[in-house]
Amino acid sequence: MKRPLVSLTIVFCLGIFLANWIKLPLALIFGLATVPLVFSLLFFKQRLIFYSLLFSSVFLLGVVCLKNSQFLAQCHISKIAAYRNNQICTVKGTIINEPEFRNHKTIFILKSQEILFAHLKHNCSGNILVQVRGIKDFHYLDELILSGTFYRCTIFGKSKWKSYGNYLYNQGIAAIMQVRSAVWVIKPNKHNLWSIKGFSFWLKAKTEEIIFKYVSPMAAGILDAMILGERKNIPAWVNNAMIKSGTVHILVVSGFNVGIVALMITLFLKLIRIPRRIRFYIAGPLLIIYCLATGASTPVVRATVMAIVFMFSYWVRREPDIYNSLSLACLFILTVNPRQLFDVGFQLSFTSVISIVCLYPKIKSFLHADNLKLKYLKFIVDGCLVSFSAWLGTMGLVAYYFKIFSPITVLANLFIVPLATLITLCGFSLVIIGLIFPPFAPFFSCSSELAVVFLLNINNLLIKLPAAYFSWP
Repeated sequence: MKRPLVSLTIVFCLGIFLANWIKLPLALIFGLATVPLVFSLLFFKQRLIFYSLLFSSVFLLGVVCLKNSQFLAQCHISKIAAYRNNQICTVKGTIINEPEFRNHKTIFILKSQEILFAHLKHNCSGNILVQVRGIKDFHYLDELILSGTFYRCTIFGKSKWKSYGNYLYNQGIAAIMQVRSAVWVIKPNKHNLWSIKGFSFWLKAKTEEIIFKYVSPMAAGILDAMILGERKNIPAWVNNAMIKSGTVHILVVSGFNVGIVALMITLFLKLIRIPRRIRFYIAGPLLIIYCLATGASTPVVRATVMAIVFMFSYWVRREPDIYNSLSLACLFILTVNPRQLFDVGFQLSFTSVISIVCLYPKIKSFLHADNLKLKYLKFIVDGCLVSFSAWLGTMGLVAYYFKIFSPITVLANLFIVPLATLITLCGFSLVIIGLIFPPFAPFFSCSSELAVVFLLNINNLLIKLPAAYFSWP
């Protein structure tokens, strides 16, 4: 079978998708999954029987993955607080991400350890999204005691809140807590740089400090989004304009950004003559640090896994296969959190890449684009076809989730994506120069400002064209 990893990934996803319709106990499903896996080894030479048993096992393992993620311990916070909504409680726990300041609140995820309701203390587990009024000097791995109002994610009544509750559920967050004043720091984390995640957060903070020091607030917000995935400083009108043109994807860190980082790292290592075998051991960890610094979103994790697989293939002198790399990234993400399959970010990320990989060569061959003689015309046509392939594959999902249809997307990406590449390169250059030799940083900040203004003006011009986009409630 050609590319068996692709087929296994599809069967595994199908198992996750259909898991809720299978009402058997988890232990029984796991037992049923191991039986065909063992028997498949006995029929290894009989390909039809072997693959039938293997696919059956992988399908059931997909079911097991989702069922296991839904299985909660008795001490899980969603069970302890099953009938306690909009109540005052006290929670003890550890911060497991880098806190951020948004809408006059400090927001972070707390891994709960103890919870106190009406003088009854319970040991507990599970993650809580905490919102504390004002700016607080909290850090990753700080241990806190918080007192505030507790909300369960699944109790929201309005449809938009149900969607938000589903999003939090897919991210493994069981509740929301709003803290007004009472906060006690038990154990501040003073060794933040000793862990790879702590170092990633420190590097992110340093990068943001340089960006906002040398660039105007609006341009800095866009650079912060493109380089680090932080969208909190983007003006609402910019975000809405990008949605209308179908280019909002440039305002989040994705495979596009990871590709630029991977290219910069490999070129620099090659320039200073680091041997090929050593480059992989340096570039891989650096990409993982960048992935953690940007929040390890689904598109970034996918691109990071694929980049590491490609670099490993180059290291062992084997021809990399994008289908197998994409399948491996999908399996990695869904094994860690199978609920990501139902997340719109996961669906759009993989659908866009699959669309480009599958549709672009066929459309290019159908139009005989390789027969073009002029190189610059061929470059423009290739850009249009890549954009058209991604748009064609994702327009159904975009229309379903965001209630918008943007025919201008293909033309917009032809101008916006090259500009976004330039802005990203200027941003990374600004950060590197700001760290190494600050006096030269203003020269790079000016080019970043100019590119951002140019991008916004082009985008605003495009969405004013007739029939640029159609939206509905």
